Amino acid sequence: MVHLVDADLDRQTQRDLGIPHSHYKILALLSAAPERTIGLSALAGALYFHKSRLSHALAKLESEGLVARESTPEPGRAYRAVLTRKGVALVRRAIPLQDAHARAHVLAHLSATQMDEMRAIAETVIANLANPS
Repeated sequence: MVHLVDADLDRQTQRDLGIPHSHYKILALLSAAPERTIGLSALAGALYFHKSRLSHALAKLESEGLVARESTPEPGRAYRAVLTRKGVALVRRAIPLQDAHARAHVLAHLSATQMDEMRAIAETVIANLANPS
C-alpha cells in the first residue's frame, strides 16, 4: 500500500508542480521550519535520506531557484538549506492541490470508522518505528 500511495503522490506532484514528491517533501519541511531554514544533517535525518541523495535533490531545487544552501554561523563546515521566495510560492500553490488529491484518491472512500482505525494504526506504527527496541 505504501508504494502505491508514494507512486500516486509522485505522479500527482510531477503533474501539478513539475517536481518529484521527494523534492516537495524537502520544500514542505523547510516551509514549516523556523525562518524556513534547516541544517542539512537535520534535514537528511528528518527525511531518512542519505546525505548524497539530499545533496542531489538540493542541487536540482537550487537550479530551479526553490532553495539556497548557505553556510551556518557555527564553526566547522556545516550548511543549511533555506527556502526561497519562489519555493514558498510553490509550497503555497501545492498545499491545496496535495490536500484535494489525498481527499479524492485516498480518504474519500473511507468511512469515519475506517478513518479512526487508520489513525490508530498509523499512530501505533509511527510510535514503534520512532522508538525501536
